[in-house]
Amino acid sequence: MTSRADAFPRTAHVVVALIVSFALLALMVFWTVAYLRQIAGGLEPFDLRPFGYTVEEARTLLHALSDIGRRYYADVQLQLDTAFPALYALSRVLLLLWLTAPGRTAEKPWPLGVRAALLGLPILAAWFDYFENDGIAAMLTAGPEVGADVVARASFWTQAKWIAVLITEAICVSLLALALMRWRRRLRLT
Repeated sequence: MTSRADAFPRTAHVVVALIVSFALLALMVFWTVAYLRQIAGGLEPFDLRPFGYTVEEARTLLHALSDIGRRYYADVQLQLDTAFPALYALSRVLLLLWLTAPGRTAEKPWPLGVRAALLGLPILAAWFDYFENDGIAAMLTAGPEVGADVVARASFWTQAKWIAVLITEAICVSLLALALMRWRRRLRLT
């Protein structure tokens, strides 16, 4: 029988994965995305538009970015965003595995099917993010005269990513709250 100390994933693995994921996110939000927003006159980059974007909105942003901004978006932001989806998926998969381990949110193990479905959500979010990045790269290459089909495809993946991320985060926060309540209740009983 495996003791809780030997259980996978260990708490330290989860914490390190979350810290690295949040650190890369902070780097993008406060450095690359902030710079893109600044040179685009305050317009949000494609990655941060959860409701997607129309052809007109995409063309306006691509024009506002200019050649320099489009190159920066492709060469810096999208390069960082190549690592982020994998880190996001890894950190959330480890967190969900940890939260659904016996004794955290329930005494018995969660059913395998439920755990698999939960673990699939951050993986889907990462997959959608990679498709979004491909669409953004195509729009950056095309510039302000980008075709409607390219924008529609990229916008679809942006919206799909945000839906998967929001569901994943809501589940993680809910399970963390449940685990915290169970932990506090156990402390009071001892």
